[in-house]
Amino acid sequence: MKVLIIDDSAVMRKIVESALRHSGLGLDEVLQAANGLEGLAAIEKAASHHEPFHLILCDVHMPRMDGLGFLLEKPLRDLAPGVPVVMITADDTDPRQLRAIAAGAQGYISKPFTVQQVRSILYSVVGSAGEGLRLRQFQDTSVGTETIRGQL
Repeated sequence: MKVLIIDDSAVMRKIVESALRHSGLGLDEVLQAANGLEGLAAIEKAASHHEPFHLILCDVHMPRMDGLGFLLEKPLRDLAPGVPVVMITADDTDPRQLRAIAAGAQGYISKPFTVQQVRSILYSVVGSAGEGLRLRQFQDTSVGTETIRGQL
């Protein structure tokens, strides 16, 4: 699975990538962008090489182009249609979350988060997207060995 993480904080991008890798998703490639404009450019480049993303995680608050701007611009450029976008936010009471969902986000993750929360949210989003992603088994000491069923 190819994933794009869009966040203005390099540290947060690494934290999100680590949570993804520990969540049991079968990650083949993770690319990063520092804002919505860089995210759009990364999607365009991937599409030109016929290597589309399977999942996009995007921060809400960023300079140059924030997460909502990214969500609104993506379909205007006909980029990554059908690819699930999950928003990441530090403020789970932010009204922009509702606007992001209305603009096409399939869910959101509130900071701080646990691997279990990321796993749960991403399973529901990726599983519902029907992306044909592979089944993975993972070990988590807090929940034991589990198998994610469905599309993962």
